Amino acid sequence: MPKLMDVSEDCATCSEYIEQMGRIYKHAFMKVKENYQLKSDVIEKLQNYREQYEIVVLFADWCGDARNAVPVLALLEERLGIRIRALGGMKKPGPRARHGVHWAVPPSPKEVDIFGITSSPTILIFDRNSGEEIARIKTKPRIKPTIEEEILFLIEQHAAVQQNS
Repeated sequence: MPKLMDVSEDCATCSEYIEQMGRIYKHAFMKVKENYQLKSDVIEKLQNYREQYEIVVLFADWCGDARNAVPVLALLEERLGIRIRALGGMKKPGPRARHGVHWAVPPSPKEVDIFGITSSPTILIFDRNSGEEIARIKTKPRIKPTIEEEILFLIEQHAAVQQNS
């Protein structure tokens, strides 16, 4: 099973990735980042977990769901004082790709294959101590209305299980 150590250490953060994007995509990402308001009660609770968990996001720059998620993660980085690794640039395979291949690796990041990524964006949440993936959000939140609420929910679930074991 892949672990946090299988994610490139030297990749950009969400904020850095957005800053270095080409003009065609950067404007849309920046617009979301400038207009989105994080839920402060959720941020307050997430502060308690910032040393225990690490977040990584894999995405295609052209993806509308990534355009909504990555700027929110960039805001989380800034508000929580954490680093969220951003592995963008995922590309669809060409017409001659073998059946069942979702993304072309390369040029997509190697982590796409390592973690079996099928959706953009995919947000991976890791337990920093064990390096184990504890949860993932594929495309958009499914349980809670916002990304930050879903991340908090998944972390709190994991923390409760850890506390009871």
